[in-house]
Amino acid sequence: MIFLKFIFFLFMALFVGVILIGFAFFKMLRRSTQRFQPEQRDEEVHVNGNTIIDNRPKEQRRKQVIGDDEGEYVDFTAADED
Repeated sequence: MIFLKFIFFLFMALFVGVILIGFAFFKMLRRSTQRFQPEQRDEEVHVNGNTIIDNRPKEQRRKQVIGDDEGEYVDFTAADED
């Protein structure tokens, strides 16, 4: 009788262990799938350095923000030295 109780205890411990491992795997899988769904991102944004966050609607995002004559990359012309 003691042997059957011991076997039952081992079975229950194994069952609970499998349930806990399955729950941890499900939780990890769900967290990783939510990480790659951009439409559900409502988390805080931490900005370090030169980062631009564009909060405009999708229709306006295709428009150019900085003109061709502005910014860091403009045509270079050398001045004549006399």
